[in-house]
Amino acid sequence: MNEDDTVRENLKTLLDFNSSESPHVPYQRDQSGTIHLINVHELQEFNEERLIAIADLLGMSDLYLDD
Repeated sequence: MNEDDTVRENLKTLLDFNSSESPHVPYQRDQSGTIHLINVHELQEFNEERLIAIADLLGMSDLYLDD
């Protein structure tokens, strides 16, 4: 993920994943463009990265940081 990402770009990515017609969620993992199918744990990590980015962009890092 890139620090220039916006809330809109992160939300669009999550919405695109959720509206996929495929029973498998493809994930472009490497620089060569190779597409890999991911498991539930990897999907959770993918979503968490974007949710944390959104929280950071909104100044709400307290939502995921432990006190």
